[in-house]
Order: sequence, then structure tokens, then C-alpha cells
Amino acid sequence: MSYKRKIREELSELERKLNERYMVVALLGAGGKRIDERRKIGRRLESDGIVALIPEDDFPEFAPSLIEEVIFEKADIDLVFINIESWGTVAEFAQFHDKKEIAAKLRVLVQHSYHPLYGASTSYLTDLYLTHLAKYGHVYACGGRGRFPTPERVIRILAKRFRELKFLGKI
Repeated sequence: MSYKRKIREELSELERKLNERYMVVALLGAGGKRIDERRKIGRRLESDGIVALIPEDDFPEFAPSLIEEVIFEKADIDLVFINIESWGTVAEFAQFHDKKEIAAKLRVLVQHSYHPLYGASTSYLTDLYLTHLAKYGHVYACGGRGRFPTPERVIRILAKRFRELKFLGKI
């Protein structure tokens, strides 16, 4: 057997094992009409072998402001993506950004114009993004136009890489 063939077989076996492993992410964002975008992202993640939770759909019997904190701190949730696109998501970010058990899992998506490094905003919220960025390092500029990726692209890229790192024991 040639070395190249053996390496290909081993890589195929690793890929098969990776696809058998799971990881769980939570998708937070605006409700109303925008929840459909999160559902679409969730379906795409699940086609990639990643379990996606949307609190409004998966835990409708509980108040989000109570259940999310409990679930994100205690449950086997690997990442929590929060797309800041409404006052509700601002409140969620403010609730979670400094809770160590949750903040380390947070991946914060903000419009590029409000990102502390790319935007020109000097608001209190942008300052809070900068604090989170300095402390935890996970605030991503999105836009969907030009040089900034869509929230879906950021979420899918980060979730897939995190799953690979988890599988390889690097996390």
C-alpha cells in the first residue's frame, strides 16, 4: 500500500469520526420576522452535523431571561452566538457578557459600523463590545456587504472550526 493511499484512508476515517461527534450551539438574535433567519442558519448547521438551539423554539414554555442563563451555564452548550440586532439582544449581551461561564462561550456578532475596531461609533454599547473583545476576544464585525461577511457565514465558519478543534482535543 502506498503512503499516499494510507494517508488518504486515515484522513477519511478521521472525517467519518468527526461527523459522528456532535457539538451544540445556541443561536440568539432578534425575534419576529428575523427569527426565520436563525432557523435557516440552524438548519444549515444541522446539515453540517452541529446541533443548533434556538431558545424561542426549543424552550417555549420558559421565560428566555431565566432559562437561557441556566442552560448556557450548566448544559453542554459549546458556543453561544448572539447577533446584536435588537434591544432584546442588547439586553441578552449585557446579561451574559461578564458571566465567566457564559462569556467564554459567547461569539458576538455586530454590525461593522458599531464594531469597536472597524466602526466610528463611540456609544456605550460599542465601548462594552470593546471591553468584551479585550477580555474574551470574540466580537465579530458583520455586514453582508463589501468586506464584512454575513452573520451566517461567520457562524458557520466558527462553528465548524470549533467542532474540529473539539474533536482533535485542542479545546
